[in-house]
Amino acid sequence: MIRARSGYPAAVTTTLRADPVALTTAFRDARCLPRLRAWLREHVGEAESCGDAELVCTELVTNAVEHARGPRSVELAVSEDRVRVAVTDGSPERDPVAGRSRFEGEHRGRGLTLVAALSEWTVRVARRSKTVEATVLTPD
Repeated sequence: MIRARSGYPAAVTTTLRADPVALTTAFRDARCLPRLRAWLREHVGEAESCGDAELVCTELVTNAVEHARGPRSVELAVSEDRVRVAVTDGSPERDPVAGRSRFEGEHRGRGLTLVAALSEWTVRVARRSKTVEATVLTPD
């Protein structure tokens, strides 16, 4: 069983920049995603244990960047046997649906299908925001 190294639960929250172009660039370059990955590895342990959580985090943040308005934030939390990824955006009216994309092409529209395969996920809608939360079990 994986245990959070610094005791659990451990959590980190990052507010993402509102400009979609800057946000996409920041997420894909050497700033945001590597910091989230490093945090996961620090608190979960082995890189192999983080793979599914990293992929789920990447997909949910990418969806928020491409399909929703700001402000956006991502929260990662580690407990004894799971990682929780919660991405909040400012588009409560846009309900995420697995297998549907506004972009055409064979390499698009699979993010939530992957999220569904790797985690238990839910959507919570508030008056001015939406949070997509996914829980990924860590290997024993």
